Amino acid sequence: MSEPNKGTDQQNETTKRETASRARDSADKATAPVSDAAKKTEAKAGRQAAAAATGQVTTVARTAWTAVARRKMLAMGVGAGVTAVGAASYAAGRRAGRRP
Repeated sequence: MSEPNKGTDQQNETTKRETASRARDSADKATAPVSDAAKKTEAKAGRQAAAAATGQVTTVARTAWTAVARRKMLAMGVGAGVTAVGAASYAAGRRAGRRP
């Protein structure tokens, strides 16, 4: 009987690794454009989210500043509303207290 081929298994493993490496390289090259596009899309979405958040903060700040700047008119409006509610409840109480 002849001796078994010991080097054949080692060559097969080396060949399998090289083939797998080539397959990974090919897959990376094939998916590179998609990967680049995904990264660009993520960056664009991030910029849009930051811009939207900045816009919201600006709107809130502007509203707060307007309320502070017009605090006298705001106070007069609240005072007028409280006075109107008080007058209405007084009138309703007087009307309810009358006897028919």
